[in-house]
Amino acid sequence: MKWLFLGLIPLGLWAQTLHLEKFESDLYSKKGNLETLKISMDLMIEGRYVEEESFKVVDALNVVIGSFFAEDLLTSKGKESLKQTLRSFSAKEHGVDIDAVYIHALGLVKNPKVEEIIEALKREGLCVKP
Repeated sequence: MKWLFLGLIPLGLWAQTLHLEKFESDLYSKKGNLETLKISMDLMIEGRYVEEESFKVVDALNVVIGSFFAEDLLTSKGKESLKQTLRSFSAKEHGVDIDAVYIHALGLVKNPKVEEIIEALKREGLCVKP
């Protein structure tokens, strides 16, 4: 009877969850001219030892994400490809088994130009001409 009980314990009990919030990276744009766009994302990653090996998971994410264009990550296909590539790369290069990757948020970070900031300040009456 003990063996039957032990056999019913799901292997998922040893899985860990790693939360990566406000992960940012500069990625090349499809527009060309070596233009980069900053992306920001919140991820939840499940797998064996992902918390203890978080530095390996973050390294894998940095390597993998650099192989995508920013615009591609905004599509469903791009997000699914990112998840699969991260799982494969982590296992192959670092020996970290990732069971699941959940994207809570992913978007482009807007960096306003100086002129836009000055115009906004003028509209609010906070910028005076010298």
